[in-house]
Amino acid sequence: MRYINIMAETTTIDQGSPKQNLGKQSFTFFNDVAREMRKVSWPKRAELQDATVITLVLCVIMSLFTFGVDKVFETIIRGIFKIF
Repeated sequence: MRYINIMAETTTIDQGSPKQNLGKQSFTFFNDVAREMRKVSWPKRAELQDATVITLVLCVIMSLFTFGVDKVFETIIRGIFKIF
């Protein structure tokens, strides 16, 4: 057996045959997932709405900025090719 220290919790890993321990490993995995999910700090509804609004506003701003830069370069490139 090998021991791994993760965030002050020690987990043992049995390195037996994978087929023999598949059920046990699956059960342990889902137990670990459930334990970690209980530790999660979920945002309140208002915090989630604020974060969503901020994300959408920043996406619109970045889209407009990219559009503006694209139009500037398009104008420059069209001007260069009209000269030649």
